[in-house]
Amino acid sequence: MTGFGRAESSEAGIKVVCEVKSLNGRYLDLDIRLPRFLNELDAALRKMMQEKLERGSATMIFNIEFTGDENAPEISINEPLAKTYLDKLSSLSNSLNLDFRDPFHQIIRMPDVVGNAEKTITDEAKECILQTAGKALEKLIEFRKLEGKAILEKLSGASSEIRKQLNVVESEEEPRRQNLRNKINNSVAEHVRDNIADPSRLEQEILLYMEKWDIAEEKQRLKQHLDYFDECLKKEPLGRKLNFISQEMGREMNTMGVKSNHFPMQQAVVLMKEKLEQIKEQVLNIV
Repeated sequence: MTGFGRAESSEAGIKVVCEVKSLNGRYLDLDIRLPRFLNELDAALRKMMQEKLERGSATMIFNIEFTGDENAPEISINEPLAKTYLDKLSSLSNSLNLDFRDPFHQIIRMPDVVGNAEKTITDEAKECILQTAGKALEKLIEFRKLEGKAILEKLSGASSEIRKQLNVVESEEEPRRQNLRNKINNSVAEHVRDNIADPSRLEQEILLYMEKWDIAEEKQRLKQHLDYFDECLKKEPLGRKLNFISQEMGREMNTMGVKSNHFPMQQAVVLMKEKLEQIKEQVLNIV
């Protein structure tokens, strides 16, 4: 499920901004972007995210500023290397008969002469980072809950629309049955006429033919799937379970569409499939 959470804290000599964003996904895929000197916190942050999130692609990004002297990074000067650069550059200047102007400015720009020492932070600062990440995750979850309520309304509305179209299908059952009878009788009257050797056998064949187009079982199973779908929505819905139910509903709709052989019923089935596609799209957003 998509979502976003942001938290900010300033204590223990640092200012921490943590942002977490998540996208839909079948599996849990975590991307934690930490400065190199905080790699030791990766395992703790990963465990925290795994406890809060079930699936989806989640990215956690940190912006850390040092506000106190105890956490400020130190500057390192490699004096032996600077002296070596000075000697070599001075020698090169003499060899080429060129002026070696402003040697200090030139030397400090050479690689590895000036650098940052390995950053270290206090345990209190590390705890501040972990707490800020936890707050950002909580806000992400709140965001996802709000989105979940909107998705629930859409799913419930789509389920209700499918039920309405199923009622349309049932209301067209008798007209379809009568049209089928008339079609068979007209065909028999046109092609067979008076050459019917066994009228009772013909009646049996007609009944068997009409049973092939019967959709009573499909309607019953579709109702059961809808009931189970709505029941799951009232509980804590799981996206995978709702996805499986929607697949079963799709099978019943496909069979009904093939068997209907009656335009108003086929039209209702098409509208049901349209709502089912909306359900499948929204179910992908549910963890």
